[in-house]
Amino acid sequence: MIQKSKLYKDISIKIIDNLNKGELDNIDRLLYERQVLLEEENSISELKKILINDGILDIDKNIHKLLSENIDRVKCEIREHKKSERVNSSYINFNKEKLNIFNQKV
Repeated sequence: MIQKSKLYKDISIKIIDNLNKGELDNIDRLLYERQVLLEEENSISELKKILINDGILDIDKNIHKLLSENIDRVKCEIREHKKSERVNSSYINFNKEKLNIFNQKV
């Protein structure tokens, strides 16, 4: 039981390290490993007590904060990308209208 709690805490610390470094590729796998540890445990209440005594709540709050910041950053990047696509599309359409001589009256 204590080994599982240490492994859970180590995985959580790896998640924080990856989030701080911006390496988001491994986060899903690490979260899945944590979930498997929880699902394999028979007496979840004892594991929960051990984890709380080890300070896992602060680590989980930190993970939550870092994930929220990364999600917000990605949302902003998506908004900026969409805005850029709209500007490029309207610029291209504007230039097509100017170049097409058959649309203009002579």
